[in-house]
This record gives sequence, structure tokens and C-alpha cells, in this order.
Amino acid sequence: MKHILVVDDDALLSALIQRTLHDCNVMIAPDGQTALALATPGQPLDLVITDYLMPSMTGDELLARLRARRPNLKALIITGHAETLARELPDWWAREAHLAKPFTVDALRGAVDRLVG
Repeated sequence: MKHILVVDDDALLSALIQRTLHDCNVMIAPDGQTALALATPGQPLDLVITDYLMPSMTGDELLARLRARRPNLKALIITGHAETLARELPDWWAREAHLAKPFTVDALRGAVDRLVG
């Protein structure tokens, strides 16, 4: 079973992702600080699905902090600001798997399958 951490301040979207990935062990965090607390060194973690724009920490900041502990951690960025990120952070944006909001359940499932099988 895959272990996935979903980080988004939109509780409804997080719940939808959790239901979509019902065959995975999904942990939910409403913000970056909670995500860091959940991603303890002994906790299995295959994938982080994170919003980019959140109140206390952006998605790229969160991933940098998580990858300091887990350099090979896979991630999927979900955002309503895809065009802005592609323009302002083109190298980072091109390097990370991402989905623009709104996305379909099939697109989410496909992205997760490509990242972690």
C-alpha cells in the first residue's frame, strides 16, 4: 500500500483526494507545519500531494524542507496558479509533476499512478 501525504488548506479538496485514492494510506494536513509534523523520519511516505499557495508556507518551501530529510521524495503539485508558476518559477515548475485546478479525478489518479505506480 502506498503512503501519501495530502497538504491543502481546502478541506473539501483534501477529502475528495482521499476518497479518490481509497486504495492508499492517505494522511491529510491543512498546512505545511502540520505536514512536517506528520512526515516524521520513521513514517513511510511515498508521495506528497501539495497545494502551492497556502497561508503559512508555499508548496516549494514545504517540498524543500521535506526533501532535506527525504531527498528522493516524489511530489505532485496541485494549484490554481499554474500559469503564474510556469512564468515565475519555470525551472522548478518544469521539474515537478503538477496538475492545474480544477482537475478531474481521472487526471489525479493518472498522475499518482505515473509517480508511484
